[in-house]
Amino acid sequence: MAEDILTKIVAHKNAEIRAARQQTPVSDLEAAARARSDFRSFRAAMKNPGQVNIIAEIKRASPSKGDICPGLDPARHAAAYERGGAVALSVLTDATFFKGSLDDMEAARRATGLPVLRKDFIVSDYQVYEAAARGADAVLLIVRILSESRLAELLDLCADLDIDALVEVHTPADLEIAAGTGAVLIGINNRNLASFDTDIQNAMDLAASMGPHQIPIAASGIASRADIEQNLAAGIRNFLVGESLVRAQDPETFLTHLKNG
Repeated sequence: MAEDILTKIVAHKNAEIRAARQQTPVSDLEAAARARSDFRSFRAAMKNPGQVNIIAEIKRASPSKGDICPGLDPARHAAAYERGGAVALSVLTDATFFKGSLDDMEAARRATGLPVLRKDFIVSDYQVYEAAARGADAVLLIVRILSESRLAELLDLCADLDIDALVEVHTPADLEIAAGTGAVLIGINNRNLASFDTDIQNAMDLAASMGPHQIPIAASGIASRADIEQNLAAGIRNFLVGESLVRAQDPETFLTHLKNG
């Protein structure tokens, strides 16, 4: 995996946004976003006490693994996840590197009553308005690709639109930046987005230095009940699980096992 994959993704994302602005003005997206009244609280889903809360992900491919489930039916998977006890959905919407789409996100949300996270490389107000206009209940904001001031601006926009933001960190420096913006939902990525190497200890280490008002969510590399139990021992009860669920022959049963053992 090339060390500069994240740089390539962000450069491509900026080009996509420029092209999208020519097709759909931001004013149209903002109007559609502000007209919504059907938001589902992603943040509230992370506050179920005494249980394992899993955000189940719809993911077709990745730069590091290639195709994971190219024939994935987002509505069918989403419904299985809900039956298995997921508290929320995450849907990859990047087309070039992850083969996802906003259509996948809309189909998944229609199939369930769960809040839905748009998981993408968000660098612009345009994408936040687009996410809200197309049905997202939350967006992912990655500290590594945003300045602290830009992160704060996007968090303010999310609050203004009444959608939640999951702020992704990977290092102590990332966590410090997130804390400086007042972010509450903290997704701790066990995967280094430059190299795509994964270490599940990372979430446990960073969660230990989080404030009491912050909600840690361990992401990447969670593939077994043993992984869940390690995190539970470190005080983490919220998880974003993608590849292992998508690859499972029976996602509903596997999710139930992750939750309950």
